[in-house]
Amino acid sequence: MEKILRCPFCGSDEIEICRTNENACWIRCAKCGADAPPSNTREQAISNWNKRYRGNMTATIVDDGDKDFWDWMKKYGETG
Repeated sequence: MEKILRCPFCGSDEIEICRTNENACWIRCAKCGADAPPSNTREQAISNWNKRYRGNMTATIVDDGDKDFWDWMKKYGETG
């Protein structure tokens, strides 16, 4: 079985194998929620996850209940 790599975004090793049915499998980070494209097989889902960009990449997660989100919207987005 192929090794599942850490999350390329947050570095977590809390990785989940997800399924909605026998033909849909994907890998998701339990910490930050990043996921990879789904596949028909577990092996291909792992391969999809392991191909994710692993360079110097960061993610910014915002939600509309967060003060930082509204500060960001005032500065860069539409507030109407």
